[in-house]
Amino acid sequence: MIRRLLILSAALAVAGTLLFSCQEEERVPVLTLPNTMITAAGGTQTLSVAAESPWTLSVVYHDNQTGWITTSAVSGSGFESVTLTVAANDSDSPRSAALRLDTRSHSIGLELTQAASALHSMPVWMELPVPQDNPDLCFFTHDMKGGQYVSNSVSGTRNWSFYWDTNNYVSHWVAYPLNAGLLEGNYGRYDTFINDPLLDELGMTQPYLTPASYGGGWTRGHQIPSADRQKADSNKSTFYATNMTPQQYDFNCEIWAKLESKVRVYARNCDTLYVCTGCDIRNPLGYTGNKSGVSVVIPSAYYKALLRRKGNDWSAVGYYLPHSAEISASDFQLYSMSIEALEKKTGVDFFANLPAFLGKDKAAAIEKADPNSTLNNW
Repeated sequence: MIRRLLILSAALAVAGTLLFSCQEEERVPVLTLPNTMITAAGGTQTLSVAAESPWTLSVVYHDNQTGWITTSAVSGSGFESVTLTVAANDSDSPRSAALRLDTRSHSIGLELTQAASALHSMPVWMELPVPQDNPDLCFFTHDMKGGQYVSNSVSGTRNWSFYWDTNNYVSHWVAYPLNAGLLEGNYGRYDTFINDPLLDELGMTQPYLTPASYGGGWTRGHQIPSADRQKADSNKSTFYATNMTPQQYDFNCEIWAKLESKVRVYARNCDTLYVCTGCDIRNPLGYTGNKSGVSVVIPSAYYKALLRRKGNDWSAVGYYLPHSAEISASDFQLYSMSIEALEKKTGVDFFANLPAFLGKDKAAAIEKADPNSTLNNW
């Protein structure tokens, strides 16, 4: 009898050990989603759940916005497919959340990020400034064919980006990378001023500059110069109305043109030069007539913010030029300054992503550097 009790006790102990082991050895469940980086438009995807025990699914939001993610199931058992629906993001800020899966023994998460509204969101590119909190300003990027840039895999190399003012009909700035490779070619000038197809597709108003300039003696001044893009399609895009501003003729053809030429020299002598060219429309010189279809603001000044990378060496310099024929014969180097000084002049926070790549202290030192010392090494 005692022997039977001992055998039974041993058997129960083994069974208990096996049961405990099975519970402890449950494999970690898996959540699979085709795209965790979600566009501003939102949409539906199939979320795959793989678990060895019953599970519950929940959403953990990382900001004050809630309810923009829904799932067709919040619980289940084993392997299942769940429909995930993400609402459109109409704001100018990205948002994020995590999907949380809880099983008997495990809890795992899957991070999701949704881009901001397509007209306001900006990629992580070194040439881009910090976006402004202004619903009248819209962000776009062209590819090298002159259409909309989507991604490296779809659109290849980005061409130029611009921040369009829907009230004043100019781009506050145009930003783009520049290097020896991007300067290759000898296309010359397309020389026909045409509507930007990105704005046409959205039914947005732009000045019609094809038959003539703005009127009143103001020339159609480029922000990204024609000479900076010397392949046929990319050069054509530099003649889009979104790249133009009303410029005084002597200013455009003299001091501004000389600065543009020097920027290309800088670009050929480094790995990449990140360029942000813009116009200051605070205290404007006035507005053009409606010969072009709309009245366009006449900027009071123009600027360039340049960030140079050569190997691991980074440096930067800025230029701020009053929009006046009186300085047309002057040396543009008289108008050089640090990026920090240019930011104070323009109210624009340049090179938004520099601190994330180099650290805040190093980025700040680059932006404060004396322009004369910087240019000696360019």
